[in-house]
Amino acid sequence: MTNFNERLVQVCQRQRSHLCVGLDPEHDKVLQRMREDLLAMLEAQPYTLNFLTSGEQTSAAAPVRIPPEQLLEQPEVAKELACELVVRATAPFAAAFKPNAAFFELEMGGGVSIPELVHSMGGQQLVIFDGKRADIGNTSRQYARAIFEQAHFDAVTVNPLMGWDAVEPFLQWPERGVFLLCLTSNPGADDFLLTNDLYLRIAEKAVAWNHNDNIGLVVGATRPELAARVREVAPNLPFLVPGVGAQGGSLSETLDAIGARENPRFLVNASRSIMFPSSEESGNVTRAIAEAARALRDAIEGFRNK
Repeated sequence: MTNFNERLVQVCQRQRSHLCVGLDPEHDKVLQRMREDLLAMLEAQPYTLNFLTSGEQTSAAAPVRIPPEQLLEQPEVAKELACELVVRATAPFAAAFKPNAAFFELEMGGGVSIPELVHSMGGQQLVIFDGKRADIGNTSRQYARAIFEQAHFDAVTVNPLMGWDAVEPFLQWPERGVFLLCLTSNPGADDFLLTNDLYLRIAEKAVAWNHNDNIGLVVGATRPELAARVREVAPNLPFLVPGVGAQGGSLSETLDAIGARENPRFLVNASRSIMFPSSEESGNVTRAIAEAARALRDAIEGFRNK
């Protein structure tokens, strides 16, 4: 079986893309920005809810038709439809999708349906569970089993600060990827990760722990000069690169820093800038989402092919 880091390269080659589309379906924003497109989806393909009425003794669920406007007020329905819209619009341009657990755990059971959605559409993309999990060993084992065995995600983001025993359970599936938080894109990275070059210690440990060739690093685009130092320490590890969209990181400077022309082991993630693009970009939301994904995919590949 092919280890994850080689799988990532193969997917990027097949898709001709290094774009990862983040799925962060904030309910209020979904209703504000996508309502008309989601209503059109519901008109074309009615959505049914199955539930048991109060006091009902049978175990058979009864399908119930609910008006589209009312359906969208239910966060779990609106989020599922929003992700379907984004996945369908961006699939031709994406190598991976990254649902963020924070936007699914309240209503959708941790987003378990998301990889099913992608793969049921015949998707060839990787699906990364962005949960930033880790705990003492036995707890990490439960997290890993839920993410890889039950939900069948291709990869997960993990916080490595509790050390080897917290990370090791996630590494037991060589074909599944584990992206360790290393140089994050948020301002708070200054508080710990940059102090005494902790981010470089994390990169060094990741290289030492990469026995199954399935470890990668989260390396933000907001500090390209430091991303270059991480690449020096970890020349063969895949990078998951957030921060080039709404957070304002420089795409070209970051790609140059991580050696993207020579090294194909990376994914550039964009979430809000693709899910909720400027309305001026196109005549409708679905087309604007597709155009935002295409533009970023083309910019990445254009840099690599210079």
